[in-house]
Amino acid sequence: MFHLDYTHTNYEAFLHHVGERLNVPVINNEVQFPQDTANGTFTFVELPNGLEATIINCVLTDDWLIHRKKISEEYYTLRIDMLTVPGTLVVTIDEDKVKDINTSKSMAYLTSSMFDWSYYSTKGTTYLGVAILFNKEWLAKYLDLETAENVLSTYISLKAENINIVPLDNKFRQWMQAVMDVEQDNPLRLTIIQNRIMLMVERFFAIIYEKMHNPTFRVPLSQEDINRVMQVEDILTKDIYQSPPPISQLAKMVSISESKLKKDFKVMYGSPIYEYYQKARMQAAQDKLLTGKFSVKEVAMELGYANLSNFTIAFKKAFGVLPSRLLSKSA
Repeated sequence: MFHLDYTHTNYEAFLHHVGERLNVPVINNEVQFPQDTANGTFTFVELPNGLEATIINCVLTDDWLIHRKKISEEYYTLRIDMLTVPGTLVVTIDEDKVKDINTSKSMAYLTSSMFDWSYYSTKGTTYLGVAILFNKEWLAKYLDLETAENVLSTYISLKAENINIVPLDNKFRQWMQAVMDVEQDNPLRLTIIQNRIMLMVERFFAIIYEKMHNPTFRVPLSQEDINRVMQVEDILTKDIYQSPPPISQLAKMVSISESKLKKDFKVMYGSPIYEYYQKARMQAAQDKLLTGKFSVKEVAMELGYANLSNFTIAFKKAFGVLPSRLLSKSA
C-alpha cells in the first residue's frame, strides 16, 4: 500500500515531499509515479494572483491511503475529482464519509486544513484530480464575506447543510479533461491549464454563492462558539489512550451548558462527542498499524481493548477493512 501523510500549506513543497517519499526526482514541477505505485503524474502549477494547484492524472497500481492531517493554521482546498474505481473507495471529508464499491465519482468539494481529510482507494482506480489551495483571505473574497474572520463559521455552515459538495456537470468535465489532455509540447500548455482551473474555481464558487443566498441558509455558530468547541476537541484528542472527561466536565471547562456543547460539537465536527473520540482512537490505531512496527494485538491493548474481537469490530466499522488486512498491506 502507498501511504502518505502530510500537512503542507505550500504545494510546491508538497510536490517535493511526494517525490522524496517515492524516491523519484521532481522534473519541471512534476513527479512521474514509479510503476509499483501508479501509472501517471503528479504536477504543481502556479495560478494567477498567488494561488497554487496540484494535478493528479494516474491509474493506481497499488492500494492508496492519503491523509492530510489537521493543523491549527486556517487554509482551504477546493478538490475537483473524477474517479473510476473498480474496487473500494473511501473519501473522508472532515467527519463525513463517502464509501463506495465499483463506482465512478465526479465531484468538487471544499475542505479545511483544520479538519482531517483522507482518501483510500484500491489498485486499478483511475484518479483525475485538481486541488487548489486558498488562504482564508482569498476564500472570504470568493464567498463575498465582509471579513476573513467569518470564513470558518461559513465553511462549517456549508458543511453542516451538505452544500460544500458540487457534482460535476458537463462544463466541469470538459474543463477537467482539457487540463488532463493538453500536450506536453504545446507552447500554451501552462496558459490552458491555468485558464481551465480558474474557470472551474469561478463556477464552483458561483454555485456555492447562490446556495448561500438561499433564505434557509444560516450560520449556526459564532466565532466564540467555534473557539469553545475547538478547545473541547483538543482536550479529547490530546491523549486518545486515556479515557475522556465526562461531558459535564468538558462543558464546565469551556463555560457552556452540556446541551449547547453537544449541539455545537455535532454541528462543527459532524459527530457526537464520544463518537468523534472513538473515531480519533481508530485513526490512531490505523496510523500505528500502517507503520508495520506493531501487531494488531499490541495496538488493541494500547487503546485499552482487553478483547481483541471488540477492537477488530470497531476498526472494521470505522474503515471497512479488518486491521489484519491493513497490516498485511503495509508489509
